[in-house]
Amino acid sequence: MHKIIKLLTCLSFIFIWVNPSLAIINQLPHNDAIEWPTNIWSQNLKLIDDKEFSSIINYTFSDNSYNELGRTNALLIIQDGSIVFEKYNSPITQDTKLVSYSMAKSYIGLLTGMMIERGYIKSKDETNLLPSWDDNRKNISIGHMLNMQSGLDYVEEYELSGRSDTLDMLFGQGRFDQAGFASSMKLKTPLPGMKYNYSTGETNIISKIIKTRLEAQGIDYFDFIKSNLIEKIGIKNSILEFDNSGTFIGGSSIFANARDYARFGYLYLRDGLWDGERIVSKEWIDDTRTPAKNSYQMYSNQFWMPHPAFIRGLPKDTYYAAGFGGQYILIIPSKDMIVVRLGETYMEKDKVFKNISEIISYFDDRI
Repeated sequence: MHKIIKLLTCLSFIFIWVNPSLAIINQLPHNDAIEWPTNIWSQNLKLIDDKEFSSIINYTFSDNSYNELGRTNALLIIQDGSIVFEKYNSPITQDTKLVSYSMAKSYIGLLTGMMIERGYIKSKDETNLLPSWDDNRKNISIGHMLNMQSGLDYVEEYELSGRSDTLDMLFGQGRFDQAGFASSMKLKTPLPGMKYNYSTGETNIISKIIKTRLEAQGIDYFDFIKSNLIEKIGIKNSILEFDNSGTFIGGSSIFANARDYARFGYLYLRDGLWDGERIVSKEWIDDTRTPAKNSYQMYSNQFWMPHPAFIRGLPKDTYYAAGFGGQYILIIPSKDMIVVRLGETYMEKDKVFKNISEIISYFDDRI
């Protein structure tokens, strides 16, 4: 995904006039006639009697689509608070836990907002974050890392042929303390905030800061996530992986079924409110839906937005969590919709977004 950034550098100058706030439309409240999906998702499956729709679905889950889509393992669509479409590619089922890869970063985005609202982190502008950062790294803020602008010399590559800090962090010398490994990098830019550089390491550093701040309050990291998120929204079929230092590997490591991923997306679609209880503020959700400065109009608080040049048919108000291999939690307010797509898509120019946009075109807008 980060390889697209070079092209977007040029394209962003073309679209610099775009007002990020244009993407912010009001998200709808939960329909009180439908039970919140804390225990089980309501189902209102749409039987679309259309040959073209059936053809698209058959293609999506067939071997014939591999050159364009890779393998689609799961596709789950929530609209108006209910499951309206759900399909899995054998042997995957609705109970199968599938890896998030970088979708986990969006969970760190949520946890950061929760930490700020509880006063455990002062704000996105807080600096002097780690004792080891006694040089210009002391100017790195929470916001810089949330939006991939720390300036750390971190190389996000996934090939063995050259330098790959991500592979070294996940599977090599840094695997036991991933945030410690990433935070040891020096600055590549004179000061933070000067350049966008997608970095799994930065997300793991935020995770370590969350852990440290919670420990200072006598709170166990996992217990905080469990009591303030997992139990609140009914996550029951998910595993969050921690490294040996006790830090949640928030850059890449959640294993969950599609329905649990949908619950996370639904929390955002409902502006941080769940069954009458505020999990995170609407202000944090709105900030997440607004592209950050110097992010090529496509990133904020560990979430993505379709770049104006690469919408590929998706509604313009879409924002989403994304992971390597074609893992997506799409949040689409104009359709009051969550789309979870999980798969094995490893080509550069896949057509997954185009495929999803074709499928959801059969479901009416709500706004």
